[in-house]
Amino acid sequence: MTKKKKRLLVVVVLAVVLVALLARPVVNLVIEWLDPGQAPLNDLFKLKKNEVALVINDEQSKERGYEAEGEIYVPASVASTYMDQRIYVDTVENSLSYVTSGGVILAQAGEVSYQVGKETQNAKKPILQKKDDVFYVSLSFIKEHASCYYKTYQNPKRLVIMSDRSASYTMASLTEDTRVRKGPNKKYKYFVELAKGVRVFVETDKKKENDYTAVTTQDGIAGYVPSDRLQGQKETAWKFDKEPESFTQLKTKGQVCLGWHQVTNETSSGKLPSLIQSAKAMNVISPTWYALSDNTGKFSSLANSSYVTQAHAQGKQVWGLINDFGKGIKLSKVLGVTSNRNRLVNGLVATAIQHELDGINIDFEHVTKDTAPAYLEFLRELTLKCHANDLIVSVDNYSPASYNAYYDLEEQGRIVDYVILMAYDEHYNGSEESGSVSSLPFVKEGVKNVLAKVPAERTVVALPFYTRLWKEVKGKKPHPEAYGMSGAESVVRANDASPKWDEATGQYYAEFKSSGATYKIWLEEETSLKKKLEVVKKNKTAGVAFWKLGFERAVTWTTIADAVRGW
Repeated sequence: MTKKKKRLLVVVVLAVVLVALLARPVVNLVIEWLDPGQAPLNDLFKLKKNEVALVINDEQSKERGYEAEGEIYVPASVASTYMDQRIYVDTVENSLSYVTSGGVILAQAGEVSYQVGKETQNAKKPILQKKDDVFYVSLSFIKEHASCYYKTYQNPKRLVIMSDRSASYTMASLTEDTRVRKGPNKKYKYFVELAKGVRVFVETDKKKENDYTAVTTQDGIAGYVPSDRLQGQKETAWKFDKEPESFTQLKTKGQVCLGWHQVTNETSSGKLPSLIQSAKAMNVISPTWYALSDNTGKFSSLANSSYVTQAHAQGKQVWGLINDFGKGIKLSKVLGVTSNRNRLVNGLVATAIQHELDGINIDFEHVTKDTAPAYLEFLRELTLKCHANDLIVSVDNYSPASYNAYYDLEEQGRIVDYVILMAYDEHYNGSEESGSVSSLPFVKEGVKNVLAKVPAERTVVALPFYTRLWKEVKGKKPHPEAYGMSGAESVVRANDASPKWDEATGQYYAEFKSSGATYKIWLEEETSLKKKLEVVKKNKTAGVAFWKLGFERAVTWTTIADAVRGW
């Protein structure tokens, strides 16, 4: 080989080597562009040491659990809101209460011993912990009782929770092996690769980008997949293996037919004989004897043993009513603090036993969203103790609406014996406009909404014996005045008004003018009452109730007796 050819060969070899060396980064860049590789899952969860990520109902939560000595602890707010609403944490007395049909579990923060009724037991790790002023509940305890779905995953440690029984989720299957990426195209690293056929949650609230769709895997990993790899999208409700426990119901003999007796002083009880003289169809009377008197669980009482004896002699049960209408009453203290709540429960059961009552009627109308969890815990603990003493528990409720949903009729329907719908005060003292106290459509809607949440055999519908006369003066808010049936008709007659049947409300309506004002009234009488009773009966509820005794007429009880006969 000539020197010239040798030099040429060397140049060619060097050129090839140089090209190869220069091409390698380019190739790597191309490869990286085609597939940038896998991202650590903690890029998604950003967990610190010993933290546990929480994915709740298909969404990653900002809250974190933590792991200590092999035990996972979940924030109490998450545990009670999403895993088991019967977990109640008292932040004043640093305790956890949990009610089952077998007893009340009471645990103190940081202690392994806990109470079940009067018995002391021990857990392997504390049920309740307090860390940095936040309460946490052990997952082991939750596992024993919760009816939600949950599953733990490793690397990183995370807890996936599904709890919403009313929600539906869009799910789809993958048509081939697919990588779930950090962003909506191939330039993003991927978190995990899923096999063909795996089902994922489709995040329909997020827009598609670059033909990629946002999804969440069933083990809580959120990312993006090619839209064309999703098939069979459909709305699906999550399947739960376990339902929340329902307490055994104590029932009256036959359907409930209850009348409330407003007792304002000791002499009021003496009116019992005249009030029940015509009320042959009534089998339960509920005197308004009790009222919360302070914020430590004490209450005033007008209870009368002679009254109970007389009622029993007439074949009527007695359910003593307690209200929360007193000034300065703070349910957050009365019901939220365990020792105060216990005092109230024990006091109510004690007075019921002392006076031989048949039940307790709860009429707490000042519950707020913040105090609702404590209220429900009170109902659980009261029902448990009442049932141990053969006492029936009933609870009065407004007609359900979005603004009072925190009263949680579904949970009430699993706990108490009777949920009473107060199907009145459609227009109330303070309403912006005049109107019926209890129109037929209002009753129908209320019954329908309650029965969507409470079993019919636990539902009682309360109807009014009263109405309101509305005084309207131009430029002023209408002013109402309450009347019983006879009183209302007397006012109408005295003013020469002619009641006319109003098909829209299912009531007689009258109006008249006097002294520059217009007066309007929607009458509550036997014809309208009969139509409402037909609605109640048609829906096969557990019975009816009436506010209040003394506002009706003797003939009213004939209408009621005809309606409840053969129920």
